Amino acid sequence: MARVLVALGSNLGDAERHVHAGWRALVGVLALREPRLSSLFCSDPAEGVRGGRFINAVGAGHTDLSPQAVLTLLLAIERSFGRDRPRDGESHARSLDLDLLDWQGIRLDAVNLQLPHPRMAQRDFVLLPLAELVPNFVDVRSGQPIDALLAGLTRRWTLAPCAT
Repeated sequence: MARVLVALGSNLGDAERHVHAGWRALVGVLALREPRLSSLFCSDPAEGVRGGRFINAVGAGHTDLSPQAVLTLLLAIERSFGRDRPRDGESHARSLDLDLLDWQGIRLDAVNLQLPHPRMAQRDFVLLPLAELVPNFVDVRSGQPIDALLAGLTRRWTLAPCAT
């Protein structure tokens, strides 16, 4: 059984509701054991994404699925929320954005999947909720623990924890 870490985000419509509903779908579809969801964090859109502020979280749990199977199911959940990655491209607002951040601490460099997520260490809106869930997390790509990743950020998007 592998520990999976997934980033969740939304900046379209009722973003908070989308994140919570996406988490429930993810737990069910991946048959996650010991599921945990971080607090919600609000951030400005990153990297030219259109729309309003994002609601972000990180979820953790254990699954028997492979990394590729997890990715396939995450993309299916996104589509069920109206997201079409190929059509939308990178700049559209997102009803639900799901990114596989880590799968049991492995490093994988496949065409359609890199683990850990290659931009995770540059995004406080991912690192802050991740640190809340897994305070001893180490990024196997850089070898750095989460506190060093946070200290090394050169760009910060996070506005504040979201009041819910």
